[in-house]
Amino acid sequence: MASSFSLRKGMSRILDGIMKYRQTLRPLLLEEFQKVATGPSPEGLLLTCVDSRVVASRITQAVPGQLFIVRNPGNLVPNHNCFRNNVTVGGECAALELACSINKAQVIVVIGHSDCKAMNLLYSIRDDLKSPSKGPLEDWLRVHGRGTIEQFKKLESTTCFERKLIFAGAQHYEDDFEAYIDPYNQFKPSDKFSQVNALEQLKNFLSYPFLKDRLNRNELEVHALWTDISKGEVYMFSFQEKTFVKIDETSYKTLALECI
Repeated sequence: MASSFSLRKGMSRILDGIMKYRQTLRPLLLEEFQKVATGPSPEGLLLTCVDSRVVASRITQAVPGQLFIVRNPGNLVPNHNCFRNNVTVGGECAALELACSINKAQVIVVIGHSDCKAMNLLYSIRDDLKSPSKGPLEDWLRVHGRGTIEQFKKLESTTCFERKLIFAGAQHYEDDFEAYIDPYNQFKPSDKFSQVNALEQLKNFLSYPFLKDRLNRNELEVHALWTDISKGEVYMFSFQEKTFVKIDETSYKTLALECI
């Protein structure tokens, strides 16, 4: 009985939210909905975590029809090799094709965040990957998060996490890039791990045949964002500054110059 009440209460809150939307946001968004009803022209794809605290459309102020949003635990990008020979089918692969091949979206953004529960778990088992997995979430993280662990181990091998990391090319195979993770030591190790993870995902887009040509022709760009949930701040990885830079009134114009 308690369980049923809990579920009913949860759904009641969702219904309350829908009614609030009808009374406040719907009238304001109706014109936008009508514009995209017969065919949206999305500009990009955001790949972010399933964490309920990460609301990508809100922090980007996206309007209906502007962005595809894909979510999974840990904002991981499976390498295309995982889907070869149709052995497995993944929503990420299908979403990338829909957004960037069929709809010709111009940008893909991986969004990581602080206190990521998936990354916290992967961080906690990084030295114990030979032990049996405890469930589907661990399986997912072990399969697709090994690159993140390898990169982070290089970082934590130095005093104060000061080592420069080299990540595989995000835009072209030959364009490996350098990164300094949290150079001012503002975040705890598991959050540094989360930043490493966001950058490690970028190389995997080049493994998709239907993305490779567009990337090499500069018709498609890839970026990484990272959000500090406790402070509501959003950071963009700057390929020029070689680190995550807080997006604010001071940095905005400079960061915008890095976009195609």
